[in-house]
Amino acid sequence: MSIKAFTDEPGLSDAFVRFVYDLYRDDVQWIPPFLKTSYAQLAADFPFYRRPGNHRRHFVAVAGGKTIGRISAMVNGELRDKDSTPLGTVGLFECVEDYAVAQDLFSEATRWLVDTHGIRRLWGPMNFDIWHDYRLMTRGFDQKLFYGEPYNKPYYPDFFERYGFHPRQHWESVEFFEAEALEKTIAWGAPNYERFVSLGYHFEPFNMKRFGHELVQLHGALTRSFAGFLGFTFISFPAFERLFAKIRYAFDPRFFTFIFDDGGRLAGFAGMFLDLGDAARAMKGRDNVLARARFLLHRRRVDRVVFYIVGVMPEEAAKNPGLGSAAVCYLTRQILAAGYHKLVAALMPQEGRSRGLAGGLVPAQRQYTLYEINR
Repeated sequence: MSIKAFTDEPGLSDAFVRFVYDLYRDDVQWIPPFLKTSYAQLAADFPFYRRPGNHRRHFVAVAGGKTIGRISAMVNGELRDKDSTPLGTVGLFECVEDYAVAQDLFSEATRWLVDTHGIRRLWGPMNFDIWHDYRLMTRGFDQKLFYGEPYNKPYYPDFFERYGFHPRQHWESVEFFEAEALEKTIAWGAPNYERFVSLGYHFEPFNMKRFGHELVQLHGALTRSFAGFLGFTFISFPAFERLFAKIRYAFDPRFFTFIFDDGGRLAGFAGMFLDLGDAARAMKGRDNVLARARFLLHRRRVDRVVFYIVGVMPEEAAKNPGLGSAAVCYLTRQILAAGYHKLVAALMPQEGRSRGLAGGLVPAQRQYTLYEINR
């Protein structure tokens, strides 16, 4: 076996990209990424690489002329731990079920970060930043995957931990399968919702006629409310706009709300999205006419909604707790009225306040982990 390192090399880029499609070929759960997106993420003009202070090095493991693993080492010049320590990341990791291969890939990636950039605290898996894919699924492999959910081979957590990575933070997802369970969640959050309404707060759906204005407002609100999150780095509006465009078919303005206080000031926001897992899976990583037709066919059959984001402005959180659960109550009523009764409360920090937004009524069926290692 040999490890080949590269930065910009078409032949190795092709092996790097194609390997993941071979590895997951028979996995019915897997949602293939778009081929063009995968290639774009290795190209020299990918926006992440153009930002000052950002660096990358990719590695491919080869045996007998066949790719058997891959990994990327990345430096995000803006990424700092909560104690201001610079961080390196390992991401885009995929590997056959052979720990020796994973060990060599981890060693090459971490060595490059330490020797070339002097970075000794490393997180993984993280592809570029938290605005892209990061975290391993560590529990829930028997559950139906939702669009945007971290997914990987079940043996990856063991590989990370055997190498010396330890969990830095866990997240969970909770799935509700019946309207009755959602009604209980509404009942749990209803007192907060009624209280805020009585105080003059109002819940306004995303206004599609003012799409540009609403998107600018959301970008600013996300930046302010998420600034304290683990691994947060600023994202420019053009970059945010590009990311939002990828989920436009999952967006229903009825299921997204901005919340304003009695003085008309933005107090918070929350959003649920149609689960496009089956529709995206049907495209098989392609973006041609046939793939789009399959996508649209499956989109009409969507029967599950994913609760992705909720944010409260810092001054509001300090002044008047409970707005998050009020938003959950409001949006859950909206999806029930629209005929949906399956909901995933997605990617909530295990020890964070958002975990309580589901009311603690249903145990988490899924868990995800971000790992850390110090060299």
